[in-house]
This record gives sequence, structure tokens and C-alpha cells, in this order.
Amino acid sequence: MMNLWTLWGKTMGPKETTVTHPLLCHMVDVAAVTGALWDHALGAGLRRHICAALGCDDDDARRTLMFWAALHDLGKASPAFQRRYQPAIALLEAQGLIFTHEFGGDAGAWHGLISAWALPDLLAARQTPRSLARELARGLGGHHGSWPPPGFDQHLTPDQTGRAPWDAARQQIVAELAALYGPAALEGRLPVRAERQALVTLISGLVSTADWLGSMENHFPAAPTADDLPTYAALATDRARLALQGEQWDRWQAPSESATFQTLFTGWAPHDMQKKIIDLAPILDAPGLVLIEAPTGSGKTEAALYLADHWARTLHQRGLYVAMPTTATSNQMHGRVGEMLAARYGEHAIKPLLVHGQARWSEPPRKITQETAGESEGADGIDAMTWFLPLKRSLLAPFGVGTVDQALLSVLLTRHFFVRLFGLAGKTVIFDEVHAYDIYMSTLFARLLGWLRAQNCAVIMLSATLPAATRRAFLQAYGAPDTVQSDAASYPAVTWACGQASRCEPLPPPPDHALALEWLPHGDEHLIAALHERLSDHGCVASDGCVAVLCNTVARAQAVYQALRDAAIVPPEDLTLFHARFPMAWRKEIEDRVVARYGKESKPQERRGIVVATQVIEQSLDLDFDLMVSDLAPIDLLLQRAGRLHRHDKRVRRAPVSTPRLLLVTPENAATLPDWGSDAYVYEAYILLRTWLTLQGRKALALPSQTQELIEAVYGEQEPVPQGEQASALNKWRAEWAKN
Repeated sequence: MMNLWTLWGKTMGPKETTVTHPLLCHMVDVAAVTGALWDHALGAGLRRHICAALGCDDDDARRTLMFWAALHDLGKASPAFQRRYQPAIALLEAQGLIFTHEFGGDAGAWHGLISAWALPDLLAARQTPRSLARELARGLGGHHGSWPPPGFDQHLTPDQTGRAPWDAARQQIVAELAALYGPAALEGRLPVRAERQALVTLISGLVSTADWLGSMENHFPAAPTADDLPTYAALATDRARLALQGEQWDRWQAPSESATFQTLFTGWAPHDMQKKIIDLAPILDAPGLVLIEAPTGSGKTEAALYLADHWARTLHQRGLYVAMPTTATSNQMHGRVGEMLAARYGEHAIKPLLVHGQARWSEPPRKITQETAGESEGADGIDAMTWFLPLKRSLLAPFGVGTVDQALLSVLLTRHFFVRLFGLAGKTVIFDEVHAYDIYMSTLFARLLGWLRAQNCAVIMLSATLPAATRRAFLQAYGAPDTVQSDAASYPAVTWACGQASRCEPLPPPPDHALALEWLPHGDEHLIAALHERLSDHGCVASDGCVAVLCNTVARAQAVYQALRDAAIVPPEDLTLFHARFPMAWRKEIEDRVVARYGKESKPQERRGIVVATQVIEQSLDLDFDLMVSDLAPIDLLLQRAGRLHRHDKRVRRAPVSTPRLLLVTPENAATLPDWGSDAYVYEAYILLRTWLTLQGRKALALPSQTQELIEAVYGEQEPVPQGEQASALNKWRAEWAKN
């Protein structure tokens, strides 16, 4: 038996005064953090899910996870790692461990690979099924961000892994840790590969998180003189609890008391659609899927947040993530979710993290980076949660609002994908504007839905418009029962699946309103003439009235903006260009100005001017324009754009714009075969042509009653029957679309 305390795990301090932290100590540090996360952060719902997967009770599951977490750095008990600290070599050789120096050195032999190589046999020897042991070894070995690829073990040499004495040392470490934690025997458990993969992915994310926390020297200082495992384990347990407190992991627990809709949204009384969701909530007694399809501005977001709060309480969840299609929509939703959380938990109790690549340009994260946790005024909220700021960690925060790509990264082979998935596990995840996903994103999203169900997540999807085929695909991806008759859904509707129960139910529709359609001839001169007519009083520029001009490409938006600027229809200060290619600092400033001037809280005297924009104002932004001009786009996106037109009913509007009117720019060469130009690089030509054919001859739309009819006319199986060039083009473009 060797003295395991001579194996080092970390070095701390400057080179002249370096001290070592024993390997056993670091392994126990990470195990202790895992136990603390189990107790204070995972939530009862996710703990039950893990217990069910392992087939054991809470205490056995906790001890087993701690044992596995401790083993993550077993590969550091190898010559490839131990010879990195020269003073340790002589001590280890005195213990009988052999260092050889073969050609090739230690390149590629990082300790995670050696952990993954050594653990399958060692775990299998302790009544872990061989299949689980192999997958678990890769999950633990990949704790620095990447799982070892297949065949990795063929490139490791005995010089790197060590021969018999090193094997004996690793066996001794495993025996010591097993005696300390007493892991459960799992022989015969998890025979289904999908179940093993789901559990291993979850554990891999948990262990990586625990390793980050357990490696913080301010919480786990070096213990060079430690020599008793139970004594140090007790010390590590106390340090782990304090580390979670210091890094704000214990700031929120699932609520025990219910909250009314009026409590969450002060001063709001739920309308009929929201009452339907409130009545549905008690039926949803397990993590499930809810898809709400209703017009823009109908209160879907509030209904979803109410349902998420219900699930947080009844399922003892870990929190909430709201995924939006763009950074602009994320920024606005961040404020709305923050207001709801303040109403629920108190102004300083908990705040959502803003999660996207440009979040540093928004005010709360910028404030965070300039302050030290616990030292600044207001450090009791998000300002203190600096540990969660790196994007690879942000989904670990209890509440987050961000872009959908941050969630999609959890099912792509990116570094720390399993940490992101662990960050979502056991939460409610709300996806807004799901109709905006293109084919590529929809494919990834379907994969994500399956993983979210496997990770005990509840999912809410919100959409203003959704084709029946897309709805069916999303339900199947989540694993909803085949009994859901979603194809027959009316509009608006809520479709839900919870356990073995599922249903598609109509929602109370809002009153219909007429949307007038008008086709503008192709050419900027026609656009300028139309706007001049509607924004002028007796030949003079009007003092009020606001217009949105939506373009499909940035280049087109820039050209239209310049044409309108030259025409001087409105003063330069009342003409705004808004697109996604602006530097983020500028873009955030423009976004704030547009929301302030044309949003829900805007003043009548401020509501004048023209905004030339791309799709950045198409989704979720609560904007209200008197008149809208749009390039032709797929029908669902046109309806979405029209949702920013006369959005707030009580506003007083001038006679020329008193009726909701959407002016559509006629495509070039429309008389024979529309030429989409650069729009075909943004949208499928097949869908554009079907939209064009569907809208021909229409001078008005009745919404929302015609919404489903219009969507199915473009996306459904029954195609239009055009003539001449359009017929052959439809067949050609359909074939190209099908390839995608």
C-alpha cells in the first residue's frame, strides 16, 4: 500500500513558494461540491428524476454521484501528469512508482483521457454495468469540455498511463473513495442506451460544474499536510457549502406557495385566453410540453410565465430559461421577466441573467463586470452573480433570458455542451416565436426537444402562426403520445402533452379585425409617393404618424433609407435605420430609441417618423406603427410583421392611417414570374411563390380567423395550380426546397 497523499492534484502560489494540494483532497473537494449542489441547487424534481434513473433512494443517489464526481481526476494518478511538477518525482519513486521516458512524451495524454481509459474496469468491478461504466468514464473524463473521441485509448502509451504500480495506486484511490462514500450497486440498471446517455450527459455537466467550483482556491485552499481522508472530507463539506453561498448558488429555491396571475403581473386581470391556461395548469402535474398558438399581442408570454411559475412550485424545479429568436427580443423580454420575478420574489430577491453573445452591452451585465460581488450597492441580486457570467456557465443560473442559440448549443458537439444541457435540466424552458425558425434551426430544435424531455424539463412553445406539419414534428420530437390530434387544431389553440395524457384545445379567439392589403408597384419612387401621401397634411409633413418599412436584406434597407432621406418626407431626426449589422453598442442605442418612441409606453407627441428595418423588429418587440410597408416574405412572417401594426387599440390615429393597412412591395417581373433577387438567399423561393399566389386578388384579411387558412395555403399539402412559367418554377423550387 502506497501513501496516496504524495500524489499531487494542484499547485498553488508563485513558483518560488509553490505548495501542492494533494490529489485526494481535490477529488474530495469536487465530491463535496457535488453533494452541496445536490442538497441546495438541483431541486427536488431533478433529484427525483436522477433517483428514478439509478433505481435508488435519495441518499444512495447522492453518495453515488459524489463517488463518481471524485473519480473525475483519477487520470492525474499517472506519470504523464505527476512528472509535470518536478519536485514530486523523487517522492513518488520512493513509493515504488516508475517514471520512464519513451519517445513522444506526454503530448495528447491529458489527465481526462487517462481517467476515461482507466475507469471502465474500475467501475465495472464495483457493480456498475459495463455499458454504463464505459459511457460514464467518457463523461467524467471529458470534464474540461470535450468528451474523449472513439478510439482515444489506442494512442495512450504505458509511459503515459503507468504500468502495474500505477494501476495499483489507482485501484487504491478508488477503494479509498468507495469506502468513504459507499456508492450504490447498479448492476442491471439502465440497460437502454438512450437512458444511459441522458444520465451520463447530466452527470458530466454536474461534475464539470462541481470541478469549476471545487477548483476555486479562495474556497478550497491548498492542504499540503492533509493525511486523513474522513477528516479532510468533513472540512471539504463545510467549504463546499460556503462556496455555494459565496457564488450565489443558494439564492433561490422553488416557491412553496402558489401565486395568482394578478400577483405575478401587478394590476393585470387575465383575459379569456389566459384564463384557459390558468384552468389547464392543475392538470399538468408532471414535466410536459405546452404549445400556445395565438395572435401577436394576445398575452401568450404572460400565460407562459404563469404556467412556468406553477410548474416551479408543483414540480420543485430549478428555475426558468426563456429562449428568444434574436438579441433584440431577448433584451426586451429580459425586462419583462425581471418585473415578474420582482413581483413574485421581491425586488432584491432574484433577477434573470441576460444570456447572449452581446449581453455585455446591456445595462445589467455591464454593471456586473465593474463590480465585485458583495461589495456594491444592490449586490443582493444579479449584480452579485458574476460566477455565472461566462456564456458556458450562464444557463446554470436559476433564471435566464437569452437567444435560442444558447440552448441549441447544448445538443451540438461544442465544448461544454453537457454543461449547457445540465444548466437547462429540471427547469421550464420557454421558446418564443418558434415559427421564426428556419429549416436548419427547426431540425436542431427537434433534437433539443427530445433531450429536454430526457433531462426532466418542462417546455412551453409560443407561436403566432405554425403550420400543422411543423406542429406535428415538434410534438413527435418531444415524445408526445400519438393520440394528439394536432392537425385538426383550430386557431388560436393550446396543444399539450403531459405523461400519457394529451390534448389539443381551442382558445377563446380575440375579435376579428380587418387588415387592408395594398400592392405597391416595384421601385422606390412608388414607396416614396405612397408615404408622402399618407404622412402629409395638405402638402406639408405631418406632425404625427409613424411608419415601419420592413426590408428582407440589410442592403435593401440601406438603399430604402437613403432614398427616403433624399426625399425628405420626414426630418432627418425622424428617420431611423435599424438592422442587425450595426456595431452592438450602436444597435442597442437604436433599439432603445425605437422602443421608447414606438413602444407601448410611447407618448403621442413622440410617435412620428419612419423606421426602415430588417427582421429585427419582426419578432416580440412590443412596437406599434400606424402604417406598414413590407417586402414580400413568407406568409407566417408577414402576419408576424403585421402584428406591429395598430397593435394598441386605444391610440388615436390620423384619418389617412386610421385603418390597419399593410402595403406590400410587388416583386420585380411579377406579371410573368416574380424575380426574388437577393430575397431568395433569405427565404425559400418555393415558399415565396406560394405566398405570392395565396395573396393574389386579396384586398383585405380577416385576422385571426383566417390565420390558419393562410398558413395551410402556403405550407399545407394542397398546392396552388398556377399556369405557365409559374407552374414550372413551382415544381423546380419545390424540389430545391425538399432537398433542405
